[in-house]
Amino acid sequence: MATTTNILSLLKFFASKQKSAIIDYYEFSEYIRKYAEHHIEEVPQLEMYLRDLSGSLENEFDKLILSKQIVIFDSGATKQSIIVIPFYIEKVAERYTEIAGSPVLPFPSETDLPKKTPREVVTRESASDLIGKFLDHQNLNDSTLYGLVLPHEAPAILFPSSISIKILIEDSLAKLQYMLRKDEYHDYFIKKISISNPGKEMTSKNFLNAFIDRQDATIDILSESTDNFYLWHQLCYFIKQDFEKVKDFTQEDTALLQAVYVLEIASNYFKNKAVVNTKKQNALKCLEQLLDKPPYYFTYETIASFTDTNGIPLLGQFSEDELKDFLHEKTQGGDSHELPELLVFKVADNEKRYFILKSKVLQLILRLCTDARTSVREAIKQKWQTAMKNFEVLPEMHEQAAFEACLENEIEIQSPILHALLTASFLPLLSYEKNSEERITLFAGGSLMPYSELLLMSRQDLYNDTKILLPFWYTLPVFSWIAKLILRPPKSKRRKAEKTSAEIYHENESKKSDEDAEMAMIAGKHSSVSKKVALREAAREAESSFVPASSTLDRELDSYLHMWNKLIGKTQSDNLTEDVNCLIRDYIRTVLRTMKPSGFTPDRVNAIAATLCKAPAMQKIGEHDALLMYTKLYIVKLVKNIPTLNIK
Repeated sequence: MATTTNILSLLKFFASKQKSAIIDYYEFSEYIRKYAEHHIEEVPQLEMYLRDLSGSLENEFDKLILSKQIVIFDSGATKQSIIVIPFYIEKVAERYTEIAGSPVLPFPSETDLPKKTPREVVTRESASDLIGKFLDHQNLNDSTLYGLVLPHEAPAILFPSSISIKILIEDSLAKLQYMLRKDEYHDYFIKKISISNPGKEMTSKNFLNAFIDRQDATIDILSESTDNFYLWHQLCYFIKQDFEKVKDFTQEDTALLQAVYVLEIASNYFKNKAVVNTKKQNALKCLEQLLDKPPYYFTYETIASFTDTNGIPLLGQFSEDELKDFLHEKTQGGDSHELPELLVFKVADNEKRYFILKSKVLQLILRLCTDARTSVREAIKQKWQTAMKNFEVLPEMHEQAAFEACLENEIEIQSPILHALLTASFLPLLSYEKNSEERITLFAGGSLMPYSELLLMSRQDLYNDTKILLPFWYTLPVFSWIAKLILRPPKSKRRKAEKTSAEIYHENESKKSDEDAEMAMIAGKHSSVSKKVALREAAREAESSFVPASSTLDRELDSYLHMWNKLIGKTQSDNLTEDVNCLIRDYIRTVLRTMKPSGFTPDRVNAIAATLCKAPAMQKIGEHDALLMYTKLYIVKLVKNIPTLNIK
């Protein structure tokens, strides 16, 4: 043995020399004194045992007793003995090695320990708790000797912490195989399990024969198939049913029952794990489906708040670490020649990351370009009109390059998501991948197409449309020159920062919310007016879950309307829209009669919209995802606009 100051190592070495876990306290003290004298030059730290042997040993022993490595007891009037628990652990571990070679040997039990062994040597634990805990994670060491407490008062099994729990399960499987290979047991249990499964006799027989014929009794037998869980429990039940009736147990009978109890616990563990894993996989599949639905781009916080079709949060059916691993895998996957399935982008001046499926990027860009065209056009017209009224000439009115820069700036303000996608580093690669499959292209000559082409906007047409809005004297040279001298404001009052339509919309909504709060206070807490006001406020809160901060409710409604209503004729298109709106209004009118304001939540809106879209008339409409999103937004709009008067 190498020179050491570790008392536990010296205890184990001394016990192995004595060939006994119980050693005399005085004899070991003498051994330590001589050991210290002999090795003091090699290890100066041993000096403490020469200077104060009794005190130093007591300090070390107190630590070992606290960690349950040793037990000290009085073995006589003036005599003390030390029990070295790792010695027992080593011996019990050797027993498991023997069982692996000969399944007929019984499991080690507490009766195998010497009679004088105190009970505290064995750490008794429920077998179901310990097996489950060790199957999840086990650190192998020689610090603990467990006594596995089994059901139905079966003798506890000694199990050392230095042995993997899988060895105990595999030894139990080997014992079961050994018993079932005997002719009388083989035919008897095949007949019994076949009778109990009418119509599945061949399946039951094949299951039992496959288990018996396997040369290796590995733990995979229990975990490899969910279809066999029921048959496993039946087999264990039948064996228990027959063997528990035996009055005079042999060692073989006891060991077999212990093995069955262990296998039942392990089988339950794998069954529960399979159920949890199936639940997790279904939740992740649901997550993938939700990522494929409007609005197509999501923050991590939004993804973490996703719910399934029953309104149960997905986060909880899988852990947050598993969600992060899933997103990492989706954003890092793919080969070296393709982009990953899930892409990430950021909006300027915003630290939030947005996730979007690769297959939805071009589709979202087209929709956002259509949406942004109106808001960008109106913003530029208003800006130009103000400048023209002030007799200013802006560079973007006459220079195409300045006009393109103006469009980019307005897109960044009016639709930051669109701007972030158009400037994302992955867009050129994505367009290259898609060019072979789709005719949609955003690049020409290796560069992004001009913003005027993306928005289908002509500088000259926009300039002419703006001039038409001016009073007639602005177009007459003499009158315009005179008006310029009189009406042109000083420089300090020109070019005030314009608010976006979304900012104006949200400010108006905030004012309406304040007005509703004042109205509710005047009307009283329990009045019908107060209920209507509370519903409108709940709708405004729900709106924030469906409408981005850079957009408005009406803009989003128009966007999704154009996606699902593709009828060409205006009359036919308007009729279809009105039919859908009437269906939603009629259903909401019925729902609101009994709904409390506190019940109008985003989850409730999702549930109502899903129910409406399952109606036969709605099922005939294509673009189901867009229709579902439109239904949610229209429900919010209806509740937001509930009139205060004429309340029944």
